[in-house]
Amino acid sequence: MKKIINQIYCYFDFEAVFWIIGIILLAFSNPYSETHYTFTLPTILFDIHGPGYNLGHSISHFFHGNIVTSLKINPLGIITIFVLLGRSFQIFNRLKINSTMKGNING
Repeated sequence: MKKIINQIYCYFDFEAVFWIIGIILLAFSNPYSETHYTFTLPTILFDIHGPGYNLGHSISHFFHGNIVTSLKINPLGIITIFVLLGRSFQIFNRLKINSTMKGNING
């Protein structure tokens, strides 16, 4: 069983898939929605907003073409998109190299 999981992990990384799915969901979400979900304890308990506050709304506005609004809501939104996409491509590239190396060793 462990060998099967290692083979799956060789071609598939949950972190990269998680980031890509998150970006896609934000791209299709309604940027004008008033609902705001948070998992940060300071915001839940004390209504303290950190640097990531409204980051999802900012990313959603960017994907809907409202770049100025995106920057006004949170200037880190656009940067976050490129950081997460870059990280995802870095992971996929590493997986591709690792699978190619394993194929050369086994073949």
